[in-house]
Amino acid sequence: MISLRPTEKIYLVQRRHRIVLMRNLFPELLIFLSLIVISFIFFFIPPPSWPKGVLNIIPSLSRVDIRYLLLFLASVLFLLFWTIIFLTITNYYLDCWIVTNERTIHTELKGLFNRVIAYVPHDKIQDITIDVRGIFPTLLNFGDLHIETAGGFREFVFYQIPNPDKTKRVIFEAQREYLQAMKKNGIL
Repeated sequence: MISLRPTEKIYLVQRRHRIVLMRNLFPELLIFLSLIVISFIFFFIPPPSWPKGVLNIIPSLSRVDIRYLLLFLASVLFLLFWTIIFLTITNYYLDCWIVTNERTIHTELKGLFNRVIAYVPHDKIQDITIDVRGIFPTLLNFGDLHIETAGGFREFVFYQIPNPDKTKRVIFEAQREYLQAMKKNGIL
């Protein structure tokens, strides 16, 4: 849980572009839907028989319908791909960047129960660069935003965010307001 200071106001919350989530989910969803179709096909066609070599080794298998074994295996695969889809969506929603009037906060999910939260105060920001590579990122207006800092973190990166130019403007505006407030209070 991110706790904000009493004087902090949130200006912007950024996550990766939704097309990145869709790109990451596409293979899992395709396999998941294929498993559903294959399961229905196996359920409605006549049951295949066990290979003769297997029945010679284990004759008691002749009483077991092979469809039940295939249905069990399909269920295990459903569970596996459902878990992968769940983890992909969870990772997408819990990785975020928050710009406040005092600092920029980065939360990243490293594992299901392992999250890293880092922040950089706006007075430590030295430079912000935007990196947009490829046709789709250019057309859909998303890319990486790099913040170079003077602190322990040499670089803060917002990966594949929508409207990186807008985010850069918001951070610079928040930095300008923060530095003015610090000068007004005699801190700088």
